[in-house]
Amino acid sequence: MGRSLIFLDANVLVGSLTRSLLIMSAPLSDFRVTWSLYAEGEALRHQKGSATPIDVLRKRHGWTIVSDGDLPQLLLDTDPKDIPILSAAALAGANFVVTENIADFGRQDLARLRMSAVHPDLFLSMRLTKTAYRMVLDDLAATRSMQPKTPDGIHSVEVGGYLPRLAATMRSEFPSPPIRPHQHPPRLSFRGYRCVICGRPLTHRSSLASGVGPRCSKKI
Repeated sequence: MGRSLIFLDANVLVGSLTRSLLIMSAPLSDFRVTWSLYAEGEALRHQKGSATPIDVLRKRHGWTIVSDGDLPQLLLDTDPKDIPILSAAALAGANFVVTENIADFGRQDLARLRMSAVHPDLFLSMRLTKTAYRMVLDDLAATRSMQPKTPDGIHSVEVGGYLPRLAATMRSEFPSPPIRPHQHPPRLSFRGYRCVICGRPLTHRSSLASGVGPRCSKKI
């Protein structure tokens, strides 16, 4: 499997923990991440005043983004506000849109474009290795001046609170158990055409619901 391209939706760019885990783990993993100027603009509108603007972070760290795109004639059942997101992702050659709002991306459109929309918690729990997870949390902890500022604390408090599936997958890596999640599980974690793990087309009904093909389901 090659390094598949992952497109980050605006709601994923807003959250510093999820954004950091995806961007920092990509060089250690089998995927690459990107987003568009439109997605960045939407993220900026929803960032809190105290947060470092995402465009400032992009320029500081040299992150690259892709061109905006528009495929309205091809997209039939995606929420209008997310047509620029799905269009840019498709034109960039992304296999996945990582988003917290799965329902905004239409089944027909994802099938036609041969793409999937996947929740960041599901994506990270399926694609992040334990080695990469530990390395990223070590790097995050090294920059912290406020609690939690240890890898164990970040795993237990932040990942446990906001990415419970990932925390459960990585529970053997740190001594502290994850805290109770701050929110109920998302109603939808996956919709689309490609297996979250291997990127191959999904053909079985159960796979279309779970996002994991039969061959990959044996690995989890």
